[in-house]
Amino acid sequence: MSEVAPESQEGGQPPSVPAAVEPTLAATNDGALRDSAGPGPAATGAAAPAVTPIRIVWERIKRHKVVQWTLAYLALAYTLLHSAEMLGSSLGWSHGLLRLFTLLLILGVPVVIIVSWYHGARGQRAVSGMELMIIAVLLAIGGTFLWRDSKTEHAAEGAASAAGKRGTESGAQKVATAAPAPPAASIAVLAFSDLSAEGNQGYFSDGIAEEILNVLAHVNGLKVASRTSSFQFRKSDLGAPAIAQKLGVRHILEGSVRRAGDTVRITAQLIDASTDQHEWSQSFDRPLNTANLFAIQDEIAKNIVDHLAATMGSAADVVGPVARKADTANEDAYDLYLKGRSLFIARTRENLAEAARILNLAVAKDPKFARAREMLGAVLVTWKAWGVGGESDHQAGVDAVETALRLDPNLSLAYAVRAEVQADMVPSRGAVGWEDASESLSLAIEHDGTNATAFAWRAMNSVALGYFDLAIQDYQRCLDIDPAYELCRWHLAIAYLYLGRTNDALRFYEMGLENGYTLQQAVFAPAAAARGDRLGALSILAAAYQADPQLVRPLFRALTDPTFGDHDRQDALALVNGAKNRRNFIPTALWILKAYDKIVADNYDPPIWWARDDVAWLKSQSRKQAMQHWHLPEYWRKHGFPPQCRVIGESDFECR
Repeated sequence: MSEVAPESQEGGQPPSVPAAVEPTLAATNDGALRDSAGPGPAATGAAAPAVTPIRIVWERIKRHKVVQWTLAYLALAYTLLHSAEMLGSSLGWSHGLLRLFTLLLILGVPVVIIVSWYHGARGQRAVSGMELMIIAVLLAIGGTFLWRDSKTEHAAEGAASAAGKRGTESGAQKVATAAPAPPAASIAVLAFSDLSAEGNQGYFSDGIAEEILNVLAHVNGLKVASRTSSFQFRKSDLGAPAIAQKLGVRHILEGSVRRAGDTVRITAQLIDASTDQHEWSQSFDRPLNTANLFAIQDEIAKNIVDHLAATMGSAADVVGPVARKADTANEDAYDLYLKGRSLFIARTRENLAEAARILNLAVAKDPKFARAREMLGAVLVTWKAWGVGGESDHQAGVDAVETALRLDPNLSLAYAVRAEVQADMVPSRGAVGWEDASESLSLAIEHDGTNATAFAWRAMNSVALGYFDLAIQDYQRCLDIDPAYELCRWHLAIAYLYLGRTNDALRFYEMGLENGYTLQQAVFAPAAAARGDRLGALSILAAAYQADPQLVRPLFRALTDPTFGDHDRQDALALVNGAKNRRNFIPTALWILKAYDKIVADNYDPPIWWARDDVAWLKSQSRKQAMQHWHLPEYWRKHGFPPQCRVIGESDFECR
């Protein structure tokens, strides 16, 4: 059982002090102060020393503990303010509420001083009317200033809201406002649902939706969200208004496809996202053949455009879609084409191999099906970058593209793939390879201005050649067409990194990671390490060299460990020589290890010669040899040197 301490002990009431012992202060007629318990001047017979008014005030301040009260209040106020900030951050309090609390605490300072002046020592008397009046006046003055400040702040916020959201490419903070209304003539085509009994016709329903999207995308005056952006909501629980807001469109087209034997039912419905109301819907039941499929696609597109034009009147400046004819009469070939295209879009090493097999079957069923040959060529040429297939497969892809263009000279993707082949042949063909690739990409864009991949590939060539401003323009155009094209954003980050705009580079790189894009490039690791971000550098290396994990630790040490020496470097180089992924990331590994003489720049994705983090590399002979291997000086002398490079004499050059 605990003991109860008596009041006379510590923690209870202090013992009473006799009045004769406790000193008190009394004012004399001349304003001097004397201790009534001690001997005064009359008792000693000595003349009282002169006491200044300042000393009188200071003695009273000390006696009434004004300083102690004020310091104690300031300490308490600081604690309360810090606690309020922590709570406000976690509970989402408004900035105005925290400012109000801060100003109230500031107003408390003079109140504490006044109270302690009169009552600091013993609370000698009740608060007088004069004191209350002084406190009220102070609170009124402070409240007036607070009200005026709050009114000014709300006026500024209202002006900012009316001004709208603004920002810059440098990543400046933006004013939070409501997003502007999307244009009336704008639409997103969502992935159609697969209603087949087996549930294995997703590629077919996707293909139908994409064909309709492609028709609408070529309607003048109509803004159409890209396939990548729209199809990401395939399994989303969001409603049409929320999806439309994210995609920046006014209308949503959704639908379903059911294949049953020799018939197909396609249902489509148009939704006005601003009202969440269905504007048009129709079902098409037809015998399953390619002529009917194309006719249904065209009819849906025409109905949509006609409906938008009728409901929007003069606000709609859209031109009806051009009717198409089926480019194959073979139903099986078309089905295989849709399946192969679906695998190519969701490409992995396994998907590419299966896509090539399926598309070869499609071409065998209809040798004159140009789009099937175009897609087959894209798959086989892309194999090289994924480390799949051999030279014979690559050549088969080249032949497929050329055959497709002979069958149909208007195929945009075929021109873009041809450009990739031409750029890869630059080391053997010289600068003419860059010129041919540029012409092919221009044709690809000319035949389809919505081909985001063509803009991305043209930008990659511009980066390799050192024309970063042109590259950034094309990458931005690519993202304007398809904001969800993360590979394009990833390459834009590389362009900014090589341009020396590291902040912008890492900003776009992080955006890709936030959007779920996991492909990483080792060339970003030195930039992260230079900023002291060891975890970031290690994560980048681990992702880039997941096929060769034995390289991660030595490369990380080369970037972050000052004790990493020549012996460590030789051990690391031995590991590099045994790496599996020889093409894409090994030149970057050699660059990190400063083994410049061992770099063979047989790939321009990424063009390691523009890496800027290593001064020794910028001045190395190996860097210059890599540029000469890709015939950059030859191209520059015909088309102009980039800003960071200059000609020296008749045969030499230098680049910063």
